[in-house]
Amino acid sequence: MPGVRLEVVEEESVERFAHEAMLGLADLESEDLVQGNLTVPLGLSLWMRRGRIRIETARGAMLQLRTALLRVSGLDERTEPVPLLVADPVAATISLAVYMDGLLQRAARMTATSRVDMATRALALVSD
Repeated sequence: MPGVRLEVVEEESVERFAHEAMLGLADLESEDLVQGNLTVPLGLSLWMRRGRIRIETARGAMLQLRTALLRVSGLDERTEPVPLLVADPVAATISLAVYMDGLLQRAARMTATSRVDMATRALALVSD
């Protein structure tokens, strides 16, 4: 049939989401986090779509990345704030992404390196 194209549907890729989310969060600027700015929600939506994952899976992946960031940075897990996950899945996921931005900042300061370097180190730990 002319004009018809079959599209291959990829399988769920938590790894792709994790990679894009970590590096995307590492590239955030302070104005991206201003209330009313849609960079974080739109970024999450894009990263989830590319990885073909659901919102619950995205939160789980970000919590695994949190653990990896704590390990590679040397931050003390006992004193690091635990992200609050509210009942609304969308609000919880956005809140977790904002928390991860702060964690990337603390991790980079702790190791005297860049946020992108910290993101890359955490991703390497998760992919092992």
